[in-house]
Amino acid sequence: MATPRAPSSLTKVLSVLKAAPAPILPSVRALKLTLAKKNAHFGARHFLKEELPRIAYVNPALEVEVEKKEKAKEEQWDPQMVVHFVDGSTQTINMQMKHSSKILEELMTLGDFMPQPVPSSNSPPSSTSV
Repeated sequence: MATPRAPSSLTKVLSVLKAAPAPILPSVRALKLTLAKKNAHFGARHFLKEELPRIAYVNPALEVEVEKKEKAKEEQWDPQMVVHFVDGSTQTINMQMKHSSKILEELMTLGDFMPQPVPSSNSPPSSTSV
């Protein structure tokens, strides 16, 4: 009997990217994030690491720009995300003192979130009858 293999790192990454609910944002054209390079803006940095890859995965046409700036202790500025919509309008989300899940929730509300499961690579293709 064969010994089951541990999941590969690629399998682990794909399971995170395909986690439900898939953050499909049909009305969003682009995102621009501005945050501190280090030692500040922890919720925004966590959002960048944990949530943004999922968003980019399920929205392949989405343009994403990330600007990490040096921030001295005496400087006071907030991390922000500028959301560019398909209709040409923009809206800014202030990410200061927010948990990454709250930032994602605000973005999904603004972006007309469509709750759809991400198809798994193991599921058979759907058949359509003509």
